Amino acid sequence: MTDLVDRLRDDVLRREPALVLSYAGRRWALTRGESVSIGRASHCTIQLPDDDHISRCALSLRVLDDCVLIQNSSASKPAVLRPPVGEDRVLEPGAGTTSMPFRIFRIVVAGRGGVAIGVEADASALTPDLSVPDETTRSCPTVTSPITFTAAQRRILVELCRPLLTRSGAAVRPADYEEIGQRLGLKPFHVRNVIKKLREELTGHGVPGLTDTEVAAARDGFRWPLARWLVRNGLVSSDDIGGQLPVAPVEDMNLADDLRGHERHDD
Repeated sequence: MTDLVDRLRDDVLRREPALVLSYAGRRWALTRGESVSIGRASHCTIQLPDDDHISRCALSLRVLDDCVLIQNSSASKPAVLRPPVGEDRVLEPGAGTTSMPFRIFRIVVAGRGGVAIGVEADASALTPDLSVPDETTRSCPTVTSPITFTAAQRRILVELCRPLLTRSGAAVRPADYEEIGQRLGLKPFHVRNVIKKLREELTGHGVPGLTDTEVAAARDGFRWPLARWLVRNGLVSSDDIGGQLPVAPVEDMNLADDLRGHERHDD
């Protein structure tokens, strides 16, 4: 009897819309297992503008059981998965990714002149909200070396990460020393010294990418790798921000600089 109930429930789930795509005033509701194609070719499910900088068959999306599989079908043009806040996820030509952990996101390609063209995706009926703890699977966290911050250090780290947690697309970057100082009423030189000391302490705890051997990261005082590490490990989160800035519309984003160097030969 239990097996029959489970099969009936799975059958109902597969018939219910799990992913809603929106573009140019139109909507497409997809169930689990369904696929769509995106590009400028007339046979694509979602047809983009007739812009020769956009691939004829740019992307394909397939609805899985709990997320969306996104495949860049282009041989030469990169694409972007853009969450409401946080860094873009660049899909190289021929590459694929899932939409996890995002429930709402945009699929963005660059048209001529770097104009961003985006398809809105709502997978909230499909992907679980990972910000809500699952009491049935919660276990004790794994603890290695304890890392603690003073209240003053934590305020600086939160402001360092604020743009990563409140902005989208090209606007995502760590705050600089002057911006942090302005928000907290501190001198930029003091902010820089605090972050430098924290970086040295974290390196001692074994956090990678914060050493002077990383030449590219050293140019901005290792703010990027430090901010990424803090956010990805949950040491600074949106709960610390106390409100989010509005996300810039995808049409206002220029992708020319973001995707430069990812393109190959023309399609």
